[in-house]
Amino acid sequence: MSCKEALELVEPIAASDIAVDAAARAHFETCPGCAAALASARRVEMMLAGREVAVAPTRFTAVVMQRLRRDRWRSEQHVDFLFNAAIAVALLLIAGGIFALMNLSGLMTAAAGTSTALASLGEQFARSAAPTLDTYVAAVLLLLSTLGMWWWAERNLSL
Repeated sequence: MSCKEALELVEPIAASDIAVDAAARAHFETCPGCAAALASARRVEMMLAGREVAVAPTRFTAVVMQRLRRDRWRSEQHVDFLFNAAIAVALLLIAGGIFALMNLSGLMTAAAGTSTALASLGEQFARSAAPTLDTYVAAVLLLLSTLGMWWWAERNLSL
């Protein structure tokens, strides 16, 4: 058993929620760090057991349930609004599509104008971005190396 597995069992063992099996007992007997964590957790449990349990106010449950219902209702209202807005946008797109199909010559003219505008915009962007292309490549390489080091460090820490 590893220390990570043993430390996950410390709280349930200290609270007597689970019984200590042979592998866990052997690990706690041989690992001073895990044994200290278990002893500390057991001390905390003993201190908590000796304290008086606080009594909740009389209307606590009712107030909490009312707040939960109100928050859920608000979240449902947001979802309903977003759903209705999405339906409205979809209907507008369908109506626009039907109108565009009925006016096919206008659609072809608009498409040609749009494609010309996009082509010139793309050409302008390419000209302005070309001098800074080295910066973008360097930034991407830096990001990839950072992610690689992060992955390496996480992999080594979990072993």
